[in-house]
Amino acid sequence: MRICFIGLGHLNSAILAGLLAGGYDRENITATTQSQTSASQRSTEFGIEVLSTQAQLAANAQAVADADIVVLGVKPPHIVETARSIADALPKHATVVSVAAGITLANLTAALPEKQPVIRTMPNVALTVGKGVVAMARGATVTADQMENVDKVFAGSGTVIHVEEDQLNAVTAIAGSGPGYVFRFANALAQAGTALGLESATAQELARLTLVGAGTMLETPGADPTALEDSIATPGGVTEAALQSLDAAGFDQLVVDAVKANVARSEELGA
Repeated sequence: MRICFIGLGHLNSAILAGLLAGGYDRENITATTQSQTSASQRSTEFGIEVLSTQAQLAANAQAVADADIVVLGVKPPHIVETARSIADALPKHATVVSVAAGITLANLTAALPEKQPVIRTMPNVALTVGKGVVAMARGATVTADQMENVDKVFAGSGTVIHVEEDQLNAVTAIAGSGPGYVFRFANALAQAGTALGLESATAQELARLTLVGAGTMLETPGADPTALEDSIATPGGVTEAALQSLDAAGFDQLVVDAVKANVARSEELGA
């Protein structure tokens, strides 16, 4: 099975790294980048053939010509244009996979040959450390075997979840953007430590390690966030006092409102 990566930004590079870590044959992978410098660097880094669209205008079309799976990793404003540019070169059976937020299956399908298999995904940045979440919605012509093959491409860098396309904006709001919320909370926790007299570096390290540890606890099979919270929030204790303060400030509703704002923006981008 030959796989082509169009663009090697953070997400596509993470997907590729996970694939290679799982032992996938480098001879069956091709990629493209814009600049010749980047193509040379990425070729050396990953040990695969990487073509440059700067050096060859038809590099993308050349790269997909014998592909079974094509992962489109260019920026959302350019993805439909890129899909059109490779349409004539695509094998009929090749599954086109988008990792761009806000670009619908309808947008992609309209830019590609009739009945071309298309899958829309929403990965998050944790793919870069092999802990990603990838939600997938498949187009009408994608077969079960094609879906399974695409699952395998992502398996080395994250957990794959299948959803309907109309659920992808919700996935984006929770998992896609979720790391950003966690990072913001880590910063706030560190700032609180600094306000209490800790050295800034110490406060940041405490916040970082605390979130890493809590995340590891949540990885335990069957872990329940509510039960874990209750296990450390003893009645009348210091954790309970802090959580009550969060409740008084409407913390849970603030999170809900933030997620809804995320979905609203996704809908605007996809309009």
